[in-house]
Amino acid sequence: MATTDIYAQAYDLFKVWVKKYETFFFPLQDSLRRAHIQVPAEHWAAFTILVGALAALPALILSIMFSVLFAGVKVQSIIFGFFIGCAIIAIAFLTAYYYPSIVAGERKKKIENALSFATIYMSTIARSGFPPQEIFRLLGSFKEYGEISQESTKIANDVSALGLDMPAALNRAVARSPSPDWTELLAGLKTTITVGGDLGSYLEEKAHGFVAEYRRKLKDFSNVLSLLVEIYITLVVVGVIFFIVTTSVMVSIGGISVEMVKVVNYLIVLVGMPLITISFILIIKGISPLED
Repeated sequence: MATTDIYAQAYDLFKVWVKKYETFFFPLQDSLRRAHIQVPAEHWAAFTILVGALAALPALILSIMFSVLFAGVKVQSIIFGFFIGCAIIAIAFLTAYYYPSIVAGERKKKIENALSFATIYMSTIARSGFPPQEIFRLLGSFKEYGEISQESTKIANDVSALGLDMPAALNRAVARSPSPDWTELLAGLKTTITVGGDLGSYLEEKAHGFVAEYRRKLKDFSNVLSLLVEIYITLVVVGVIFFIVTTSVMVSIGGISVEMVKVVNYLIVLVGMPLITISFILIIKGISPLED
């Protein structure tokens, strides 16, 4: 089965279900467009059902098997394993369903992180007398702006290759935009071009606003980062040391197995600390306005 055909084949299998729950799958259309995933919404809907179906059998078998292994062959353990398996199936389905939204969210973040710098560059080009199509073509040639460069290239291509006028090309860009700020900028550009306004003045004004917003984000990030560092030091460094010292004292007093304390301490140091550290790194990466 070819990778490019899996969505169509999934739709052939689950067409009835997709049509039956059309209202539930309707938001996928906007999410896929904003994520730049070139798959029809109904095909992606069928693919999410396929993911859940493929996860069903192994999830149920493994969850019930492990539940019985740890709790014994009991009705309660089988029921518990069944519900755990159902939860895994739901997670697999929802992960596939919300994947386009996650990708769109990443694109939104990248666009907004580069928007202030890109707008300054656009303002400079506009002040030099370049027409709107050339502004987007030149902006698209600077890959440092990431997603904005890609969007600008698409706008320029819509005009040069498809023969659209600039307002129509901007309308297409607005429809696929994952970022409200980028949407606002493009909508304002369309209005300015339509009424014959001064592009340079408009872009300069927007650049000032975006730069001020970016400074605010950096300040907020600095404050949150300081708080996270304090929490990390308290929770991980001091907390782990305190726990190890406390358990060691409890062992010397008696009543607790030395081997059990060793196992718990090893798990905290070798598993707990790395997992907490990774979690903090992912949180910082997620909120950082410096991430491209």
